[in-house]
Amino acid sequence: MEVKTRSLEITIISAEDLRFLPGRMIKKISTFVTVRSDPNNSQRTKSDHDGGTCPYWDEKLRLALPPTARSITVEVYCKFGVGSGPTPVGSAEIPISDIVEGFVPAYQLHFLSYRLKRNRERNGIINLSARMVGPDCIGRPMQQQKGEEVPLYGNSGTAIGIPVGRYAVTTSSCS
Repeated sequence: MEVKTRSLEITIISAEDLRFLPGRMIKKISTFVTVRSDPNNSQRTKSDHDGGTCPYWDEKLRLALPPTARSITVEVYCKFGVGSGPTPVGSAEIPISDIVEGFVPAYQLHFLSYRLKRNRERNGIINLSARMVGPDCIGRPMQQQKGEEVPLYGNSGTAIGIPVGRYAVTTSSCS
């Protein structure tokens, strides 16, 4: 029996409010992102050399997802000048269910933002878009969900409630 491979098309858009190592004088810094579904399967963006604490990549990556994958890990790294090794800035664990479940079909583009953490402390936000691609995802119709009958201005109609999360509005130092 042939196992069909599903893939995740993920566009790493940008990051906001990154904090680098405290007390270190930074003249030239470059940042990049790795995305992985398991230790042997990862992709990496090119380095952003000009963004500083608000880097911008807008780079599309394609990542094969094993059938057992429950999440992907997005990690932001920085390099301080020539010859230095990559230093972790922050990471986020993204559940696959954020992309394949819910009210939007998995093959449609999802725009997502996640809090980055380093050593359990907040360290910026990563902005990305993602969608599933492959033979299992193309043209799959969205499952229709039964709504609850409620009166609508005296007439009978169907209303479907879609849960909405609470989001804090903050101003960012990134433009």
